[in-house]
Amino acid sequence: MNESIRRHLSRHYDEKYARQSGPPPEILIRRYPRDRFEAAVRWAGTGERLLEIGAGSGNIVKVLRTKYKECVATEISSPRVSALRTNFTDDPKVQILPHNIESENLPFPAEYFDTILLIDVIEHLIDPIPALIEIYRVLKHGGKLLVHTPNVAKWTRRAKLLFGYFPSTASMDEGLAQYKGKGRTNLYDEGHLHYFTYRSLSRLLVERAGFSKIIRHGYGRYGPLCAIWSTMMSDVLVTAIK
Repeated sequence: MNESIRRHLSRHYDEKYARQSGPPPEILIRRYPRDRFEAAVRWAGTGERLLEIGAGSGNIVKVLRTKYKECVATEISSPRVSALRTNFTDDPKVQILPHNIESENLPFPAEYFDTILLIDVIEHLIDPIPALIEIYRVLKHGGKLLVHTPNVAKWTRRAKLLFGYFPSTASMDEGLAQYKGKGRTNLYDEGHLHYFTYRSLSRLLVERAGFSKIIRHGYGRYGPLCAIWSTMMSDVLVTAIK
C-alpha cells in the first residue's frame, strides 16, 4: 500500500515540476525574513557540510554554497533533479543526489553533516518519524536540523476554522483548487499529508527523533511582530539541535 502511494505521489510531483524551468530565483538577505527561503538562509548559518533534503529549485543551496565547504542537495522528482544538475553544472561544491528519504537510507556515514535543511518536506512524508531518525543519524553531535512547514495554527487558518472552513495549507478552496487560477488540484491539498503547529513539531523532534533542544524562529511581512508572536503570525520554522 505504501509503495503504491509513493508511486502516485512521485508521479504527481514529476508532472508538476516538469512545467517549471529556469535558474533558481534570487533570495534577499534581510534582518527580518519575509518568506521561508529568506528565513532558511538566515538561520542556516555556516559550516563544513550542508544537506538539503528536497532542495527544489536549488535557490537555498545557491546562497549557502558560499557559506559551506560541501553541499548536498537531494530531490525525489526527476525533473527537479535534471534542473538542479543543469543549474549546478561543474560546481565542485554541490552534489546533486536523486533520493527518497522514506524508501532508502542516506548514503553517508553517521555524524557527517553540520546542518540539514528540511524545508516544506515533512508535511509530504507518509511517516515523518523514520525519516527524522535517519536524518538524526547523519547529523553531527551539536549539529542542527532546520525544519519548515505550514502552521495550521496561524491566525489566517484559525479564522477559517472559526467560520467552518478547512484551513488547507497548499491549495485554495479547502484543498480543492490550485493557487493563481490554475484549476482543480489533482492531488488533495497538493500532497500535504500532515498538519503541524510549533508545539506538535517540537514534540515530534524531541520525543520521537531524539533531538535535545528546539529553537523557534518567526518570519513574515510583519517583521518584528512575526518574530515575537511566531506561533500566531508565522509558519512553523524551528532549529532542532542534536
